[in-house]
Amino acid sequence: MSDIKHAISICLAVLVPLKFSSEVKQFLVENNLYQNKFRPQRVSEKLALPIQGNYENITKEISEKIPSLSAQISIEEIMLEINTPNLNPAQLMSSNISSWLEDLGIFEQRSILINYIPNKWELLGDLALLPSNAFTQKEWIEVLSNCEETNKVQFWKVICDSLGVNRLGRQQPISDDMMRTSQVELLVGEEGWVELLDHGVHFGFDATKVMYSSGNVTERHRIGNIDMKDEIVIDAFAGIGYYSLPMLVRSNVKHLHACEINLNSIEALSWAAKKNNVSHKLTIHEGDNKIALANLRNISDRCHLGILPSSESVWKPALECLKSDGGWLHIHMNVAEEKISSWAKETISKLKIISKEIGRNWNIEVKNIEKVKWYAPRIRHVVLDVHCHL
Repeated sequence: MSDIKHAISICLAVLVPLKFSSEVKQFLVENNLYQNKFRPQRVSEKLALPIQGNYENITKEISEKIPSLSAQISIEEIMLEINTPNLNPAQLMSSNISSWLEDLGIFEQRSILINYIPNKWELLGDLALLPSNAFTQKEWIEVLSNCEETNKVQFWKVICDSLGVNRLGRQQPISDDMMRTSQVELLVGEEGWVELLDHGVHFGFDATKVMYSSGNVTERHRIGNIDMKDEIVIDAFAGIGYYSLPMLVRSNVKHLHACEINLNSIEALSWAAKKNNVSHKLTIHEGDNKIALANLRNISDRCHLGILPSSESVWKPALECLKSDGGWLHIHMNVAEEKISSWAKETISKLKIISKEIGRNWNIEVKNIEKVKWYAPRIRHVVLDVHCHL
C-alpha cells in the first residue's frame, strides 16, 4: 500500500450508487459536466464524481436517463484528491520527497536537498539501484541522521513507491580486486537476489555480491545473434554469464567453456544454465583463467574476451586456445574515441606477432568494430571482432 500523499481540495460532486457509477460518469463526460481535475472517491456504497459547469439540473437529467436513480443521487461539497499530473519517476520522487521534508518541518534547506536528488538509477527487476553518491551529501546525512528511525524507513519507502519497486539499493564502487566484487548497499529489502529475462535469456544473481552491466545489453543481443552452431567457444571472463548465456541459448554453440574466479558469479551462472536448460553444454572452469586457458589449447573456434578496461593480458593464451586453422576473438577494450582506428591496427599488429611466437601462420584481420557505449567522456567501450585464418 502506497503512503505517497496527494493534494486534496473541496469541490462539488454528485454521489451515485457504485453499480451506476460508470454510466453516470459517461453521461457527465458527454455533457462536459465532469471535472477532470479531481479523482472520484468512494463514500460508503456510493461514488463521488466531481462535477463542473452548469450542474443545476444535473440530478433531474440523470434521473431522466436512469429513472431508478431519482431518489439515490445527491450533490454535495466534498474533499477530493487532486489528480497528480503525469510525472516521470524522477519528478515523482522529487515531489514525494519534498512532501516528506514538509512533514518533518524542513523548509529552509528544502531546495538544496531537492537539488541533490538523483535523476538516474538502475532497475533490476523489482530492485532499483541508486548511484553511489545518492543522499550522501552532508546536508542529507544531517537530515537522515537526525530523524527518527520510522521517518527514515518511510523516506526509503517513498523512493520505492516513486520508482515502482519493492527493493532499493545504493551502488558502491566496484572493488579493485581480481573478482570485481559488487558492493551494493541494500536500503530496502532483505536480500539482493534478482532474476531477469533479457531477449529470451534468463539471468539470476545477487546484486549485492556480483555486478551486472545493464548498459551492455546491445552487445549481449549482438553476440547472441551470431550463428555459432557446432562451435566450441571459450568465454575467458564469464562472470554471471553476460555473454556466455546468450551464446549458449541463442547462438546455439556446441559447447562453451566458461572461465570465472568469483564463486558468487559461478553460483549465478550455474543457476542460470539450469534455468535456461543449457547445463549440458557448459563447463565452468573455476579459478585463474590463465591456468584454465592453458588447459584448453587448440580446442576452440571462438574466444570471447569481455573484460574492461583491457584484456591484453590473455591475448596470447586466447590465441593458443584456437584450433590450428584459426578462429575468432571478440576483444573488449576502453579506447579514446579518436584513437579507435589506430588502436584496432595496433591490436592486429600485436596479435600477428603473438601468432608467430606460438607457431601459427595465420592471416589476422578486423571484421568489425562495435561501439558498445560511452564509458567516460571521450572514452568508448568497443568490441573488436578479429578473424584468424590460414
